[in-house]
Amino acid sequence: MTTKTVVIKIWSNILTWDNGLDLTTLERLVEHISEFQHAGNSVLLVSSWAVAMGKKILGMEHIKWMTETECGQLFSSVWQVSLVEVYKHLFHAQDLHISQALLTRRDFSDRERYNSMKRVLMTSLTLGIIPIINENDVLTPEELDFSDNDELASLVSAMVHADMLIILSNIDGLYDVYPGWNLMKHVDSIDENILGMVSKEKSSFWKGWMESKLKTGKLMIDLWIRLYIANGKHPDTLRQIFSWENPGTLFEAKEGNTVDSIRKWLRAWAVPAWRLQVSTIIADLLKAGKRASLLEIWVEQVDIHFSKWDVIEVTDTEGLRIGYGIAKIHSHEIDKNSNDRKIVIHTNYFIQV
Repeated sequence: MTTKTVVIKIWSNILTWDNGLDLTTLERLVEHISEFQHAGNSVLLVSSWAVAMGKKILGMEHIKWMTETECGQLFSSVWQVSLVEVYKHLFHAQDLHISQALLTRRDFSDRERYNSMKRVLMTSLTLGIIPIINENDVLTPEELDFSDNDELASLVSAMVHADMLIILSNIDGLYDVYPGWNLMKHVDSIDENILGMVSKEKSSFWKGWMESKLKTGKLMIDLWIRLYIANGKHPDTLRQIFSWENPGTLFEAKEGNTVDSIRKWLRAWAVPAWRLQVSTIIADLLKAGKRASLLEIWVEQVDIHFSKWDVIEVTDTEGLRIGYGIAKIHSHEIDKNSNDRKIVIHTNYFIQV
């Protein structure tokens, strides 16, 4: 098999019992990951059980003088130390080294921080080190955090150009709940029929779980990264996936072209800093999917001054979003009466959303 880069997301519900850590399941997963790694592949592990276990260690659900968010941050900080020690012990027994990366949403929205983070993770993979990744709950402000660690895992997958993302929980995969709860083995697009499964479901847990997985699945399909959703409690799940079997649900894009890294970044996690309105002629072209650089002559209005390399939201004259782009010049350089026709956003640095 060709060497692969794989991101594995492990949900807390397959690693914990009521009384603590499910060490048997974790040891088995580490063993199978190690086999895959020793075969010449690369693995990044996203683990999300720090808050759950920190709460168990302290023996409390809430601290009266702290908000719910602050309690989660505290619980996470308590267990992060033990989490890394557990993984370190298990992977060292398999003759493998690990590293730890605690990330925030801002790390993905700032291009410089993103590049720095990517260099560290890619170097770790080159050296055969397995990064253990989690959200930095202590530093993450509530308005910037990830919707869940599935989102974190999907962004990491795109950043390292992973061949596949594997999400392991205690559910076998995505089910067609109407009419008969049939396991969907393969999804190649997120259409109205699949979205309708979510809107009809009355269980708040199942609806939330499906919405999260469909959001992740759509992003992975768009970025041409295979996504497996499977039950990590089953003894051979990882070995089956590593052998190109499908024990759960596989999301996989149809044949077509990939997108380059800049456009991947814009599509997946860019956060626009400012906004500008463009004229109807270029707006219609961009809405129709045509590729065109945005020239200064087509800029109708700049809401707030921006700098070169800022991420800009591009809208039509009615304020409807067309897409995101990276500014090639500073806003004060725009002169609609100039004969230079400077490029404000190059077509390679723009993505329709």
